[in-house]
Amino acid sequence: MPDITNTQAIKFCNEQIRPLSEKFRALKAEVDATLVDWNGGIGTTIGSSADDSIADGREAEGISRLTAADVANLVTQLQAYQTQLDQAGVADVINKPCVRPLSAS
Repeated sequence: MPDITNTQAIKFCNEQIRPLSEKFRALKAEVDATLVDWNGGIGTTIGSSADDSIADGREAEGISRLTAADVANLVTQLQAYQTQLDQAGVADVINKPCVRPLSAS
């Protein structure tokens, strides 16, 4: 199998593929931790009602108020992301291009 020595291809791999792989791996770890918290009880506390809002007082900063439904809907997407990345072989595909060890943030 011949080596690919094209500088544009090498730059693409080093500047886009490898960093993106590390971000995917880090995001997977963050999603896993978030879902542990959600399933550990905070999900029951927040619920999923569009009538219940999170009173974090951030409106003065121009930040929209979240409803419990907003949070629950995002958690549903996090679960879908986790399911996709938990499939056999996916972690290997993401980890292969990574250069740095996964660090705790």
